[in-house]
Parts: sequence; structure tokens; C-alpha cells
Amino acid sequence: MELSETEVKVLKSIVGSGEIPETEILDIADSPELIRSAVSWLERKGLIKVDFQESEEYIPREEAIRYNQIGLPEERALSIIEREGKASLGELIETLGENEGKIAVSQLAKMGIKPEKGILISVNTGDATNRISKRRMILQSIINGDEIKPEWNEELQNLLKRSGILEKRTRRIRTLSLTQDGVREVKENDFANTVGELTPEMISSGEFRNVKFRSYDLNLPGERKERHGYHPLTVLIDQIRTIFTSLGFTEVRDDYIEYTGWNMDALFIPQNHPAREMQDTFYIERKTDAEIDPEYLKLFERAGKIHREGTRGHTGWGGEWTMDDALKTVLRTHTTASSMRSLWKEPDVEKAVFSVDRIFRHESVDWKHLAEFHQVEGAIYSRDANLRTLIWVMKKFYGSLGFDSIELIPSYYPYTEPSMDVIAQIDGKEVELGGSGVIRQEVREILGLKYPVVAWGLGLERLAMLYNELTDIREIYNSDLMWLRNYKIRV
Repeated sequence: MELSETEVKVLKSIVGSGEIPETEILDIADSPELIRSAVSWLERKGLIKVDFQESEEYIPREEAIRYNQIGLPEERALSIIEREGKASLGELIETLGENEGKIAVSQLAKMGIKPEKGILISVNTGDATNRISKRRMILQSIINGDEIKPEWNEELQNLLKRSGILEKRTRRIRTLSLTQDGVREVKENDFANTVGELTPEMISSGEFRNVKFRSYDLNLPGERKERHGYHPLTVLIDQIRTIFTSLGFTEVRDDYIEYTGWNMDALFIPQNHPAREMQDTFYIERKTDAEIDPEYLKLFERAGKIHREGTRGHTGWGGEWTMDDALKTVLRTHTTASSMRSLWKEPDVEKAVFSVDRIFRHESVDWKHLAEFHQVEGAIYSRDANLRTLIWVMKKFYGSLGFDSIELIPSYYPYTEPSMDVIAQIDGKEVELGGSGVIRQEVREILGLKYPVVAWGLGLERLAMLYNELTDIREIYNSDLMWLRNYKIRV
């Protein structure tokens, strides 16, 4: 059987190894792509068998690097307690900061060091010292690429459940072994190198007269896999569209750039809300001479009045409100404005609308956050809409995707009351998939809506993490051809 030079190298690498990971032979050719191509051809020719092995690896995040340098919050808190003999909750929070102070107190409580009347005392700290020492060794080992000892597993699980420290990834590696035909080929073939390409240099030098060219088998059977060729996110979006349209919803689409009047003010988000800060929202320069819809101006004015003075038993936010702030333009931070605008245009028509579209937030990118992502947005406008309607829709939606273990917990949003968060478990971590609630009376007054409205905004990428069994939201956009070819398609 005619074999290319790279195919021969792959076969030689496998001989005597029994089974070998593909990663161990990627350096025997000019590029890994040549090796992968040779492996595919050898598998098609029936000379090697390709299996898959899965292994877990742990990636240190930014907090892991920092904690490895300055110490874990519980480690620094315990040091203070042991040095002083005791420490108050206020002292720990003042020294470590509110966030890390709370983490430290919580972790120490799990180790038996609990505050009494707001004081933590340095008594029986041996177990805590031992456990914290293991956590530090875990961080150091992962950062250095060393092996994690089995006896560290309990403390490893603790670190994995804490946001921003460690990330667990499952690596899927191809393993190669010879088939019976492959063994026979190795024995019978002298592995004389053959040339697969005639080059101009061979012609000019006359070298082509002395080389053996590889023949091509045009009848080699190929393997055809029925794949649609779509990205997994596109498949999920199509399924979501099918679910909502089958329930009688109408899809709405809108521009990426919004007036803050629509993005914030019409939704009763106060003008001093943190979400309006530059570190949370992308602002876009607006042409000062751009024509503004007069109806928008009327709506923004009405929003401003309700922000300042409230309406029908609701006090409003008080303080100042300016049209200049309402006329600023942003990359939309949600698609709620689109669904609300569709209701505003036809206030006498009861309807159910949804959208699956892109939004933008000035986020620090990590395992569960992106600066640009998609939102699954929806609203029901009906005289009969209520919280039970919303709960039914959420359970119906996630149930249609095959997920029943979704938790709905009370939450807060400026434009809904009551409000609920949708929570799911991903790899032992609780992940918020989105928010929902009954639109407040103030928003209905601003928009001129006479019926109740229930609405929701769910993160598509976080849903895709759960849907495709991923532990890092960034993996959705990785150009991993192996995953893109073999990701699980749910029906």
C-alpha cells in the first residue's frame, strides 16, 4: 500500500507503543495539521484505530494567581486571629475588604471557627491551618503544572465551587493504535519514502528522475457524516425560535444602538443607577443634529416626570432628571427595550413577543461573563397575565429544551416587581441564567400600557453552557474543529 512520508512517520511512532496519544506525535512533522491529516488517512485505510480518552485539567484564574501571592482570604484572616488571639468581624472586613472579609468568615465557619457575638477566637485552629495549607498547595501545584494528590480532593472541590479561582476543563484526546492490517503493513512494507508532490525544484534539478512518487487511490472509500454544518449556538437559537413560535409568540428585532431613554429611562431605571456608568455600559457618540422621533421625546418627558414625581401611589425616584441623559446613545445592554417598544406601538393589542439578539455590556470576561453576548428576551401583554403566567412560561421553555431542574428564586430589578432569577447548576456551581418579573406600574404608565405585562431576559450563552455541558462560556466561541464536528445535538 502506498503511504505518504508523514503516514510512515505516524506508523513508525505507533509501533511498539500499543496505544499512543496523538499529542505525543504532533512534533514529528513540520506542522500538527500534517499529522492530523495523516492520522485521518491511516484510519480511512484501515491501518490504525482511533479512540478517544478524556482527562481533566485545572486552569488557574486571576484570583488563583493573586491568592497564591498574598494568601487566601481565610488564610489571611486566620493569621490575624492567631496573631492577635482574636478578631472582630468588623476588623476582618476592614482589613480584607468587604467581599474577601465575608469570604474569609464564611470559610472559617465551615472549619469550625465561628464568630461568637461578632468575635472570632484563636482556639482549636489546627484543622483549619491544615486545610488551608492543602488549598495553598493545590494552587501552587496547578500554577506549576504539577499533579494534584488524591488526598487533596475535598479542598480542591472547595476551590472549584468558588468563583474566579479555578476552572475545570475536560480534554478529549485522540489515541492511536495499529489494526491487524496496520501490523501487517508494518511488517511487509520497507517504508521506502515516497514523494507526493512534484515541485519546480525537482524539475530544474532533474531530481524527479530518481524519486518514487506516491500513487493516488481515487476509489478509496470515504466516510460521510450527516452534519448540518451550523454552529451549536445557531442550532440552539433555531430551537428557541421554534419553542416560542409554537406557543404563539411573535419575534421582534431592533437596532443595536439605543437611546438611554429607551434602554434605561422608559424602564424606570434611575439616571444615577450604577448600570449607567462608563464601566458598565458602552456609550456611542451621537450626532447632535440627528433627527429624533417626536413621539420618543414625549415618552422620555413622561418618563422623566414619573421618575421625579411617581404615579398613583408610587413615589418615583425623586432627585434630578435631564433630557440630555435620556438622549445619550449606547450599545444596548438588553433587548427589553425592543419588546417594550413593540407593546408601546400597539397598546390596545394583547400579544406575546420574543427576541434572540445580541447585547453589549462592559464586563470583565471570565468563565461566565462576556462583553458581547445574546439575550433571550420575551414579554406577554394581556389582561390575564400574572406571576403564574411567567412561572409557567419559564418551566415550559426550559422543559422544552430538556431541563427540569431549574430553580426560580426571588430577586430585584428596577422595572419588575415581583422579580425572579432563573438559577441552574453547572459543574457544581450555581449560575444565574437570567432575570424575569412582572413589569412595574411606573413602566406601564410611561409606555401607556393598560394591561399587565410579564417579561424575562435570559442569557443565551449561559444556557448554551448548560445545554452543551461546558464549564466555561468562552468555549462556545472557540474554533475547536473537533468539538464543532462532534458536539451533541439534542432533539
